[in-house]
Amino acid sequence: MNIASRLLPYLKPYRLRFVQASIAMLCVAGLNGISVWLLKPVVDYVFVHRDPQMLYLAVLLIPGIFLIKMLLAYTQAYLMSFIGQRITQELRETLFRHLHDLSMDFFWGRRSGEILARVTNDLNTLQSGLHFTPLYLIRDTMTVVVLLFVLFAIHWKFAMIAMTALPLAAVVLVVLGKKMRESGSKSQEIMGEIYHRFQESLQGMIVVKAFNYEEGAIRKFNQESSSFFFQMMRYLRATALSGPLMEFLGSLVLTTLVFYGGKEIIQEQMTPGTFFAFLGSFFAAYDPIKNLARLNSTVQISLASAERIFQVLDEKPAVQERTGPLPFKNPRQGIQLKNVCFRYPGRESWALKNINLQMSPGEVVAIAGPSGSGKTTLAHLLLRLFDPAQGQILVDDMDLREFSIKSLRDHIGLVTQDTILFNDSVVGNVALGKPEASQEEVLNALRAADAASFVQQLPAGPHTLLGDRGIRLSGGQRQRIAIARAILKNPSIHILDEATSNLDTASERSVQQALEKLYQGRTVFVIAHRLSTLQNADRIFAMHLGEIVESGTHAELLAKKGLYAMLYQLQQLEPYDPKILVPDA
Repeated sequence: MNIASRLLPYLKPYRLRFVQASIAMLCVAGLNGISVWLLKPVVDYVFVHRDPQMLYLAVLLIPGIFLIKMLLAYTQAYLMSFIGQRITQELRETLFRHLHDLSMDFFWGRRSGEILARVTNDLNTLQSGLHFTPLYLIRDTMTVVVLLFVLFAIHWKFAMIAMTALPLAAVVLVVLGKKMRESGSKSQEIMGEIYHRFQESLQGMIVVKAFNYEEGAIRKFNQESSSFFFQMMRYLRATALSGPLMEFLGSLVLTTLVFYGGKEIIQEQMTPGTFFAFLGSFFAAYDPIKNLARLNSTVQISLASAERIFQVLDEKPAVQERTGPLPFKNPRQGIQLKNVCFRYPGRESWALKNINLQMSPGEVVAIAGPSGSGKTTLAHLLLRLFDPAQGQILVDDMDLREFSIKSLRDHIGLVTQDTILFNDSVVGNVALGKPEASQEEVLNALRAADAASFVQQLPAGPHTLLGDRGIRLSGGQRQRIAIARAILKNPSIHILDEATSNLDTASERSVQQALEKLYQGRTVFVIAHRLSTLQNADRIFAMHLGEIVESGTHAELLAKKGLYAMLYQLQQLEPYDPKILVPDA
């Protein structure tokens, strides 16, 4: 009931259409009752008394009733399809928007295939339920009610016999419904695993083939597929059992009716027309009752899907914006990290421990260190993708949490090693952070990023669609597009996380010179493995296991003969100097 009540607000804008559909359903139910009621006079007057006038009347009435019923049935089906599609569309859009509002911790702990299953498979299942549930519940319930009224009007004793099957049917539906709900929910969860396996193999196909891992990937997928088959068979067994059970109960009632009805006709206490009208009403009620039995399975799996959808909608972003946040402005005093500690959700070890550093406006600060030392995590915190577990990040002595998240990110440009491009044109990808930019501005950014020459050679130039994740471009080309994107945004703070890692030496030098021109008047946070690109940084912080172990200029750190000097020597292919002191791992 809780899930159903949460769906009601989505129905509210379409209540007029729902009322219209309900009226059409009630009319269809009434016409079902009238059509079987006509059996009594038709049989008695046409076939028993041989009345020709009743014959002509029946010939006119029957097609007329079914024509009206056809139009009403179309109306109800169309309106309910419209409502189901609209509600599903709104849920899909709400879910998509909500996913974009959630913090990175939500995505950190979940597989994208599982989320995709809820956005696609669960929504499709719910859509089916939204379409058929009201249709069967209102139309078929009212049809059964109308036909019960007809049964009692024809012969109340026989009607009481027919009613004996209802309590038994209710017990069957409740017991089987519980099994359907449980197995339906588990099967939807497993479908998320199947989506994940598909996505994992598609994205990593080059690794799968390079390591001859096809059989291993197929084996894991088959295990998930077998689990889904098992759960679905539990669901389908319960579904398959409900129909025959209802049919068997109906046959027992029918046998009883035929026995007592035959005796009544033989004893001339009931006319054939009355008996056939009663029997026609009973059979007419049979299909709606079967639909209601089948509806139980649809409702159960739809509720399971709705529950999974609302689980996502109930998620709250861990990074919350305060009421009345301040607009972020260009830092005038600088950015300071005070005793910052952080660990990723679900992990026990700290990614950052007691980080203290300060960046002055217009300063180029570089972070160096081996993989896993926490360099990229600092960039995540500056963007407020996560908040520190302990400590503060201050901008002009104001906590970063005081500022509007959108305003903060408007002032930050980001280039990462793992370049993300969308299935859009070059222009669309470059203008991502500045959609109002002119084509000339986009071309200037491409020139600054040393990307204009290869872009002009694409089939449609800057309007060429780049494909999924920019598959039409090489790794270096993708990275130059990402750099152009950051250049065009023209932010007051740049975060460059391995921004030139995929470029060859010549392109790196060209792009590095372009980036250094943009450094003027901006605060720049540079993360790089290639320490040669950090030589012009104002200050360099060397990190190890989440802590800052030394800081200074390039020359100062080399003179200290610590971690930075060791990393630099290794990259220059110089002999290792045993006098260099490295923090214990």
